[in-house]
Amino acid sequence: MSKIFNQKAYVINSQFSGGEVVTPTSGSSFGSSDKLYGGLYVGTFGDLTVKTVDNSVITLKNVSGFVPGLVTAVSSSSTAADIVGFF
Repeated sequence: MSKIFNQKAYVINSQFSGGEVVTPTSGSSFGSSDKLYGGLYVGTFGDLTVKTVDNSVITLKNVSGFVPGLVTAVSSSSTAADIVGFF
């Protein structure tokens, strides 16, 4: 795959169309989001509990950096922080 550069010479990754800060949820609102992230970026190291597109709940231990997967929600029980979700 070749790199594509925009006018300011930034590398564009066409796999993602945007991102947003993820607000962890708890209780009945955990997993009731209409969001679907194609991956997460974890800025602060910690445990990450997520709900996936098939409603599985998984906990990833000692996570930081990019986490691929189809994620619909992040639990407030996660100790990881500064999480960005990519569409």
